[in-house]
Amino acid sequence: MGKLVLLLADGTTLDVPLHKERMTIGRRGMCGPTVPTGTFIREAVRALPLDTLGDGPGLVDYIVGAEPSPGVFVLGTHPHPAQRRYLELYKLGAGPLYCFYRPYHLCHFETPSSIARAALFGDATIAPLGGPCVDVVAVAKTDLAAGALLDGIGGFATYGVCERTDVVRDARLLPLGLSADCRLRRSVGRDAVLTYDDVDVPAGRLSDRLRAGPRCCRRSEPGWPCGRWSPTARA
Repeated sequence: MGKLVLLLADGTTLDVPLHKERMTIGRRGMCGPTVPTGTFIREAVRALPLDTLGDGPGLVDYIVGAEPSPGVFVLGTHPHPAQRRYLELYKLGAGPLYCFYRPYHLCHFETPSSIARAALFGDATIAPLGGPCVDVVAVAKTDLAAGALLDGIGGFATYGVCERTDVVRDARLLPLGLSADCRLRRSVGRDAVLTYDDVDVPAGRLSDRLRAGPRCCRRSEPGWPCGRWSPTARA
């Protein structure tokens, strides 16, 4: 259960809509505001930096304490004055951002349905539009000494925060999903974001080969480096 809670809080599960819709995050770790428990979602969204949501590909974020919970919400806008008029008429407010929400998130129903769609119809519930947009990187939970062995997702050594893939690539940050069994080369302080230069990666892991390989021989959009970058190569 601890690992499940962590996946919901650090952005690992939020990576799915990020990659599906080619969205991004507003800042490292997302905003994740906390509101008084029970605050209705249409009021709770005011805790987000709404002035930053109008441009670009869209942002993914979360709110703690909002109701209905657990649930999923989307903030959207519409450029046409007639549509804006009807959105206000149907009680979605004056805009320019309109809040749509689903008051439940029932994974135990949704997961079997996704499996059935894939197995019976060859249909993907969610398919990415392009290359990676955001990664979840490893951050030290406490002061860690040189030689410490990292215990991965849900462990005692590290927690995860979202970061844009281009930043992760350029700074050689260590993805949380690849941190298990890495050994620290040097001591790091609490809340330090770990890089590949901080660790020795276990030899021969398939996950490292997949990440380092040419991920986009048929892709040209940002985020698909066509093998130009290896996570273990020196900058």
